[in-house]
Amino acid sequence: MKRYILAALCIALLFAGCGGNGTAPAGKTALTPVAPEQAAMWQLAERISETGEGNSARVLQTAGTAPEQRLELAAGNTGTIEYKLEEPADIAAFFSGDVEFLSTQGTGQVVLTALDATGGEIARLGTVFTGALPPQQQNSQWQDKRYVNNYEGRWESLAREPEALFTAAVPGFKPAMAARYRLTVKVGQGQHALIKGLTAGLAPAKAVELSAVQPAYAAVLGDTLTVEARLTNHSRQPIDKLTVRCVEPEGYGYVVVGAAAQEVTELLPGETRGLSWTIKAQRPDTVNFTKPWPVRLAVEDRTFDLAKLAVRDPGPGTVYYVMTEDLEPIDSAGYAKAWGNANGWLDPEEFTVQLVQKAERLNAIAEQHGAKWTHYTAWPAVKAAEWAAGQSTTGKWQQATLAIRQSVTEQSRHGHEYALHMHSDYDPELPGNVLSYNAAVDGLWANHLHHGWAHSVVTEGDFSDGSSRAGILYTYQRIMEELSADSGQGQLITTRAGSFDIGNGNADEQMSTNAYRKVGLWGSSDADGNLGGSTSGAYGQEIYFTKADDINRPAGDFKEIGLVEFRPTPKPSIAYDTDTAAVMNEKADQGMRAFMTDGQIKPGIHLIDGFTHAMFMLGNGDWRSLEGGQFQALDEHLAYLAQTYAEKGLLRFATASELVRAYIDYYTPNLQAVYGARLSDSFGVSEYAVQLLGKTLPSDAAHRHTVTLKYPLYLRDSAYRISVLKNGQPIMNTWGLPTPYNDIVFTVDDTSATYTLKVYHNPLVFHLSGWLHSVRQSLGRR
Repeated sequence: MKRYILAALCIALLFAGCGGNGTAPAGKTALTPVAPEQAAMWQLAERISETGEGNSARVLQTAGTAPEQRLELAAGNTGTIEYKLEEPADIAAFFSGDVEFLSTQGTGQVVLTALDATGGEIARLGTVFTGALPPQQQNSQWQDKRYVNNYEGRWESLAREPEALFTAAVPGFKPAMAARYRLTVKVGQGQHALIKGLTAGLAPAKAVELSAVQPAYAAVLGDTLTVEARLTNHSRQPIDKLTVRCVEPEGYGYVVVGAAAQEVTELLPGETRGLSWTIKAQRPDTVNFTKPWPVRLAVEDRTFDLAKLAVRDPGPGTVYYVMTEDLEPIDSAGYAKAWGNANGWLDPEEFTVQLVQKAERLNAIAEQHGAKWTHYTAWPAVKAAEWAAGQSTTGKWQQATLAIRQSVTEQSRHGHEYALHMHSDYDPELPGNVLSYNAAVDGLWANHLHHGWAHSVVTEGDFSDGSSRAGILYTYQRIMEELSADSGQGQLITTRAGSFDIGNGNADEQMSTNAYRKVGLWGSSDADGNLGGSTSGAYGQEIYFTKADDINRPAGDFKEIGLVEFRPTPKPSIAYDTDTAAVMNEKADQGMRAFMTDGQIKPGIHLIDGFTHAMFMLGNGDWRSLEGGQFQALDEHLAYLAQTYAEKGLLRFATASELVRAYIDYYTPNLQAVYGARLSDSFGVSEYAVQLLGKTLPSDAAHRHTVTLKYPLYLRDSAYRISVLKNGQPIMNTWGLPTPYNDIVFTVDDTSATYTLKVYHNPLVFHLSGWLHSVRQSLGRR
């Protein structure tokens, strides 16, 4: 082991390198004239015209190793000077380049002119940047873009598509009458201008039109079909070579079979030619928010929405049964029911009974029927208990907190998820919190009017700021992940905010979404609860991608996606602490009826989600009882589900993270990655499975995906090197740790391959590597 650490230190030294004095960047210098032969491309003799005196036109160049040319136009006090560039009239004609005017005074104009065969002017479109605005006329239109302040100078684009502009702006303009188009930059009365990159030509892509032979297609997942199009040349010129591509849509509803690009040659003016592609229906249109996939073709930078493709998944889908509860303590003083001892203080017995004994009893019942619990664990309350242990002399708080930790570790090995539940009022370190300890009853209390999360933690922040949303999530999420590290569950990707307080309003919810994603959280179960309403949802509306700034509304576009929101079902939901077995059974039956057709589960991912708090579950005795009562009702309900649905393959018991991974896997538009089970952990090297989500996305040499993966948060302070392996061979290595949010990036070109994450971790090597990196940066700045 010592030799291994020594070798790692040597490698760290090697990679740190030696610092040296950097080279100061070159300062800016003035533009300098070019030699006459270098100015030939501007053809000044043919393209310059002027009136008056004192005008000049020079070709200059910038400084540096790759100098660029600029044409300088300078008008005398009573003079004007123009630079003109012409192009034969055509639908595909274009001008490009930039101009910058350098004075507040005088004339500064850019003019586009249409000329007939004799050189006569048909129409004019001008833009005025400085000077007087000419009068508007039917065939002469002027745009006023004159600068107001003397600090507004900037490069102005000379990009123009003349035919489209004249047709749109000049009434009665007929393109056939135009023989040439002219672009003019004009300065006068002391104005100066610089022109760069000015060119003209024909863009074949602008000359063609693609139209559909068939506007709509329908396919079953996996089908191949032929898409046909007509290509028409509207130019006055033949098109010698043109590339037309079939564009696979975002989300990959279809993939092109064979070559996506076709080369068209010798397309004559007015000619129409047929083209076709073979495509494969890759993913159902439910992935595209139940909208048909757009069939698109592209010619250079132009994209044509050709047709629509509806893709049906023949199924079957999957119904997940997820059992969620909020694992937290209650004293119950002032409540109608005695869920605790009701003495007005939280004590070690309440923590032990409610967070350990009741949770473990629920787990045992679930395991008899193949079910799993997701316990949203208020770990800040455990932190408060650890704080109380420092105040108490009884030793009972130490016993309680140890029992909770041991329970989470052991029970997670049984497949139950212990995820984070942010009741931030218990956090001993959060500014503004109040914790009180009463030695007389060996109890603690917090301010339960600060019992949420977002209302108490109002900035987004980062991992270094424990009073920010990202920082406090990082503090606790790393604990939950570490306690479950040997469970085989891998990365925990769901949470529920304390009191559903994820934030209210677009800016607030966007902030929380950002913070969730920074720590690797994907799933939320707070919809409508953040508004003070019920979080339960009707079947068919129980799980969805949220908008990034609104968890209560499903996204309608891939770019809007924020989190995966899942709701307890139906409305009102299965309530384990109050419903009889018969009521719970009927609520679950409603879901199965909604999700089945003709004896088969409808395609996609569906959810039946029950909800409670372990502390609310009562047996036949007092608040400590673990037998009879609602425990028996739960047992009967799960037995019914197992016999009626699960054993027939119609329903799958799962944790919330398993549900959300399955949902992302089916619906994500882009390949995602999370770390899975820890495969090995010895001598400072841990290896984890990598789970790729979106496996129906195409992956091959033509479909390479850049994915981001978070390495375990609990290794942030010790990981000094990371490797990603594909089928046992390294494909990515990094020593630059930690990354800002534990993200590493690698490329996937085969989702059927086995990817693993190997993390080398040792606190001593980590800190030495960080010190060497700091030294290197310091030396580099000298």
